[in-house]
Amino acid sequence: MNLSVEEIREQMAHGDPGKRMAALVALRFIDEDAAAPILVEAAADPIPLVRVYAAIGLGKKRGVGTFELLTSLLNEDKDASVRAEAAGSLGYYRDQNAVEYLVRSYYEDMDWIVRYSVIVSLGQLRDERGYSVLRSALTSETEMIRDAAISALGELGNAQAIEVLLPMISSEDSEVRRRVGQALGAIGTSECRSPLNYLVKDEDPTVAEFARYALAKLDEAH
Repeated sequence: MNLSVEEIREQMAHGDPGKRMAALVALRFIDEDAAAPILVEAAADPIPLVRVYAAIGLGKKRGVGTFELLTSLLNEDKDASVRAEAAGSLGYYRDQNAVEYLVRSYYEDMDWIVRYSVIVSLGQLRDERGYSVLRSALTSETEMIRDAAISALGELGNAQAIEVLLPMISSEDSEVRRRVGQALGAIGTSECRSPLNYLVKDEDPTVAEFARYALAKLDEAH
């Protein structure tokens, strides 16, 4: 049964963090104007996991001051999981003003999960200002960040990325090769055809299948 705004507010005052998190989940059925103030209050909760739920909600229920609150959580919250969710919500928010905050966070925040969320969000925002960060992230020692950067460069659609992606088509890691094929397909310029033809012959069937699909899309577009 869906909770009313009044019931959600009552549950948010409960001493059990689990009850407060459940109340925040219930906000998905509440309109933005009513939900946003509750999320703003939850973003100051003493329990990090409650603030995580608040950060997730703030990306979906927009209201006065919610964007600024997300950037504040990204910059200032002591818990990395909260900062990571704030970064993720800024990508979901689809506000290009988030790019400068995300870029700064990537270079200043040393926690890998925050950096990973930043990379994913920069891909979602598809803003050219994120290109240098995504390119830099390709050399990350953290595989999840590197893999996310490959995919994000595809989402960005910048043809400059082809040059930095090409050396990775011979990676020993099949997941890297698969993501490169997918990224090249997303970029979709004629320069992508030759490396995709190379990946079609990949020993890994999943890599080859993604390359074939990308080539088919390229043929349709041209």
